[in-house]
Amino acid sequence: MTQLKIDHVTKSIDGRNILRIDNLIFKNNGIYGLVGPNGAGKTTLLKCVCGLLVPNAGDIRIDDLILNQETRTDFLKKIGSVFAQSDSIFDLSIKELLEEHYYFFGLTAPKKWSTILENVGLDVSEKQMIGSLSLGMRQRLLLAVAISHTPEILILDEPFNGLDPDGVVLTKNLIEQLSQDKIVIITSHSFADLNDVITDAIVMAKGQTSTRKTIAEINEEFSDGLMGFYHSFINSVQSLN
Repeated sequence: MTQLKIDHVTKSIDGRNILRIDNLIFKNNGIYGLVGPNGAGKTTLLKCVCGLLVPNAGDIRIDDLILNQETRTDFLKKIGSVFAQSDSIFDLSIKELLEEHYYFFGLTAPKKWSTILENVGLDVSEKQMIGSLSLGMRQRLLLAVAISHTPEILILDEPFNGLDPDGVVLTKNLIEQLSQDKIVIITSHSFADLNDVITDAIVMAKGQTSTRKTIAEINEEFSDGLMGFYHSFINSVQSLN
């Protein structure tokens, strides 16, 4: 069983404390919702996990593999991620983006890219330019790229942003399918989108995280569910500062 462990991780930027995580553990077959206000440190934490930022202290590990400069390549092969869409990919074709991804990970490209696209319900030519795709199609393409190297962990930063209702439903269905053998971590500002897809929730505020709770535990403890859990932790952190 795959485990992602985050132990005593801190991160400061320009002298400002961004993260102070004591201990977090994620296990496979779980869909974890990471929620918090803007500036809480959610994206910073996920970028540390993905090796895009280097913590000032602490350990991030997948099973017995600790993330550091020597292990970074092997560590990142275990992770697929989708962050905010960048305009820089608009001038690439779908094929070019997938080829760059496979080159980065040192993987042998498949004879056909169509199977990878079909995994996320995309019926488009690999020659099509990314800039010509709708927002929802680009979201699915980035998801296809993220899972194309069969990672053990999938990180999705605001995956429902800008999607129409059909796109949200399709994305949720894909996430549920993928979670059968992976750890999935999602950030979202929409509690409604998270409520019926995540198995566990963690609230983040001022660089700190709450205790992880299952949705069942949250609904039993808080009359207004995830919203109540969220406000309870936010208020507790504010009272200490």
